[in-house]
Amino acid sequence: MYKALSPDCIGHPIALGESAPIIAKNGFEGVWLKLPRDGTADANQTRELLSKYRLRASGFSLPVVFRKDERVFGEGMENLENHARYAREIGMDRCITCVFPGSDTLTYAENFELHRKRLGEAAKVLKEYGIRLGIEFVGTPSMRRAFRYEFIHNLDQLLELCGAIGTGNVGLLMDVWHWQMAGQVPDDFKKIPDESWVVLAHIMDAPAGLTVDQQQDTVRCLPGTTGVLKIDDFFQGLADLGYTGPVIPEPFDPKLGQMPFGDAVKAVKESVDKVWPK
Repeated sequence: MYKALSPDCIGHPIALGESAPIIAKNGFEGVWLKLPRDGTADANQTRELLSKYRLRASGFSLPVVFRKDERVFGEGMENLENHARYAREIGMDRCITCVFPGSDTLTYAENFELHRKRLGEAAKVLKEYGIRLGIEFVGTPSMRRAFRYEFIHNLDQLLELCGAIGTGNVGLLMDVWHWQMAGQVPDDFKKIPDESWVVLAHIMDAPAGLTVDQQQDTVRCLPGTTGVLKIDDFFQGLADLGYTGPVIPEPFDPKLGQMPFGDAVKAVKESVDKVWPK
């Protein structure tokens, strides 16, 4: 496993050229990209930038809106191959997205078919360029209550979707928040076939003094600051699988976005170091 950073996850949606030197200076080994924002430069220039700061291009988020109508989905798919080609040229082999835990218009079965079909189409394009697609479930109970119909919100359900997509390059975005909010336990790691199924890992902490039902998805803390989330168990599960990929902090702390970027990166790195496996 290695430490990587997404500027967007700490409240700083800034381009790679500005973020890379600061991320590297603070000891992160990788950077998560947002396309097309970070894909406008020539691939050779991007490789040179990453090489200069000794950073890995850890991956990118799926630049396709797949939950809306066919027109919007089709527009995103038209550009996906170009993004995938660029990603491969700069050394990225990981892409991620998430599934909302419900819908106001689609039943579970209807929503499952929508995700199977559309994410399957995206996964096929990504596979042509050697890129895996990691999907994240949202386990926070308060999020499910916001929808008329429940949808995927735990590991078993997500594994079923990955199997139904069936392209062979679809796996999991493992997030310690959603893992614990969904009631997953350490033994559940045994349900994951092998390391290749884990595309990315997210870490953070949760506010103290709240029940799981009271937790709100966007109110989080820096890793290790409250001890509510069992990050040690999470890391052990990843280690037992043999996971060697990026681990990204996702604290959603608004104070970080109000700091200068360098100060925010330093604070995040210090928190990650405190919980990192010895």
